[in-house]
Amino acid sequence: MKWKWFKQRSFVFRIYVSFLVIILLFSMFNLLSVGLFSKGVQNEIIQYNRMMLRNTAERYQTHFERVKTLVFDIYSKDDVVAFHHQIEKREAKDINYREAKDILRELRTHASNPMFYLDNLLIHFNKGGVVLDKEGSLSADMMFSKFYVSEPYSVSYWEDNISRPGSFMIHSESAFLTSGLNASKTLGIIPVSFHMPSSNYQVIAFLDARLMNEAFYDDAEDKQFIILDGDGAVLYRTPGNVMIDAIPALDGNETFTLSHGYYFFKEKDEENNLTYVTAVSSSSIAAKVRSTNWNLILILAVSIVLGLLVSMYFVRGIHRPVKQFMASILHPNSARLDSRVHEFDLIHQNIRNLMLEKESIHQELQNKQSLLTSFGYINKLKAIVSDINDWKDIAELEEPFILVLYQLHFKARPAESTHMKTNRMAYYIHEYINVIVSEFIPSSHTLQIENNQIISLIRRDEVREDLDKALSGLKERLDQDNSYVLVTIGISSVYPNSSEFSEAYNEVLELVQCGRPVDETQIIRGPQPDAGALVFTVQQEHELYANLQAGNAPFCISFIERMLDQFNRKEASIRQLRRLSDGIITRVMKILEPYGTVDQGMAKQQTKLMMECCTLEHFKLFFAQLFETAAEVIQSKKEEQDPIISYVMDYIANGVGSEISLDHLAESLNLSAAYLSVYIKEKTGANFSEHFNSVRIRKAKDLLGASSMSIQEISSHLGYSNVTSFNRMFKKMTGIPPGEYRKLEMVQNGTDDHQICP
Repeated sequence: MKWKWFKQRSFVFRIYVSFLVIILLFSMFNLLSVGLFSKGVQNEIIQYNRMMLRNTAERYQTHFERVKTLVFDIYSKDDVVAFHHQIEKREAKDINYREAKDILRELRTHASNPMFYLDNLLIHFNKGGVVLDKEGSLSADMMFSKFYVSEPYSVSYWEDNISRPGSFMIHSESAFLTSGLNASKTLGIIPVSFHMPSSNYQVIAFLDARLMNEAFYDDAEDKQFIILDGDGAVLYRTPGNVMIDAIPALDGNETFTLSHGYYFFKEKDEENNLTYVTAVSSSSIAAKVRSTNWNLILILAVSIVLGLLVSMYFVRGIHRPVKQFMASILHPNSARLDSRVHEFDLIHQNIRNLMLEKESIHQELQNKQSLLTSFGYINKLKAIVSDINDWKDIAELEEPFILVLYQLHFKARPAESTHMKTNRMAYYIHEYINVIVSEFIPSSHTLQIENNQIISLIRRDEVREDLDKALSGLKERLDQDNSYVLVTIGISSVYPNSSEFSEAYNEVLELVQCGRPVDETQIIRGPQPDAGALVFTVQQEHELYANLQAGNAPFCISFIERMLDQFNRKEASIRQLRRLSDGIITRVMKILEPYGTVDQGMAKQQTKLMMECCTLEHFKLFFAQLFETAAEVIQSKKEEQDPIISYVMDYIANGVGSEISLDHLAESLNLSAAYLSVYIKEKTGANFSEHFNSVRIRKAKDLLGASSMSIQEISSHLGYSNVTSFNRMFKKMTGIPPGEYRKLEMVQNGTDDHQICP
């Protein structure tokens, strides 16, 4: 009997079986996925290491080419050649070292350039043993025996190096003991030298091996990176246990090989006759594969167990209410429904009784006049805090009336009052208004329709003077609590009967929005003319937003405070100030958009804070917070920007509408186009063309919304070859064509600031 509901035709039984079938299917799919995935994961790891070595080799090759160009340029400088001739022809005591000041300045500039990863850059003149470096001039003996000391690279080594064949040479890394003014330290340095055959001087670049490794190579614990020269000698290697003799040769199209417990990956640099090698422990790869397989199996097991438990939970949750429902409608004489589901038979037995009951209820509702259908405005009321009998009295009112609306503006409360909730404050204010108004006008009705809205309905036969006395006394009392709440009171015109209640409510709702931003209770008895349009001159607007883009928050705050004081002297309303504030918020969000910090939630949050402003001081505090936040974002982003990326972004921003290219940009930075493309992608997450198109489309939006230029003219102005290409790119990046975007901008900006409050 306990399981009679769980028999084969049961609805619950069918649901449970469906759950089990779904779990079984997903389990089979996961097992198949584990099998296929485990076969491919090792190949994926190998391909990943191959790709990483290729990228590393390209970066080292590009950097060595850049250093080669640098040392060649320095070697060929007229100042260097002239100073060399002076050393060759004069005695040591007659050499004028002042003529080397430009050379020293250039050496210092290049040595401090972070793009070259240099620890020092020097020129060694063999005759006289003179060395020029970033710190000045000194003898070669002192340089290589005191300031840059390494056993393999003594003075004699560098003297012999000048006579060696070849011009550009990358020497093996060695530990150099470097001495400075404050301290000494040991650095791993890869020397690079350049000299022309039969010359008597050379340029030597000391590359910081650690910085290059950090910039160009993924230095994982299970990998070892090695650079070999054309003879197979080690130029550089990271710490590890791999012996050079253990590195196998790769023949043909082989990209990797397994030897001595390591996977070896090689990449050849034909330009510099170098070989880049990565050795990855095979046990490490196998461990990763095993770990992945066990994790997948564990996830599968946990998923199956959770699936069974959740299935039982949901089945029991469905079974209990269904069982109770069926028991409540069960009737012994009900006819049976020929259904495959047992529960449907029971539902059918009682369907006729349910329909009869429905008809009875429907007829009863039709015979009664619902109070809710008598008022069109009731859809706007979300929380009526009053007795329903008060509304019945209003619904039966067939004589002229006046409606008074009290709009509450809650202010930030002191710490000692934070326990008092706004709904409780609104309740106390409602009770107090009801007492005061009822004292002067006994037949009035005062109701709370929102947390921040209270209305009083006054019969027309009540004298106007009594209402004025009541509101005057109410204002005096409310002004004593203006540190907690401000109240704006709107008084409607005379309306003939309760059917006009919706129109009266709309009128007073408009009136209270015409209040001034003052720190006191306001009583508005009729339409109030707005002040002149609250707008900035073109110069003022440019000055404000230029300082904001520069991160100058104090100027922006001082400027907006002056303008708010000026608008206040014109008797601007809260409605006008909010409209002005909304435009400023939109403009600030557009300024912050290129910094990647703006989302829809941020704009909504600022608008919400602005809508809570009800006094001039509130608006000033709001704008101070807005400008300070925006300036902090701009300043922080500027500080984080990479100098090369900053140069690229300025180049793109200033080049919109003209012919610009990645090759020209790379040439101006003395970089290769391939390297610069990879650098931009790594630092920003987007390539050069994506940045360029983004800037052009952003400027197109500004022109579409703020100028009368045609789409054809905008396309040509931004440098597009034809308008079709412009339309295609604009729709791709915004989702809509430029013509439709212009229409939307016109609709959003089409309201007139100079309005008359009703």
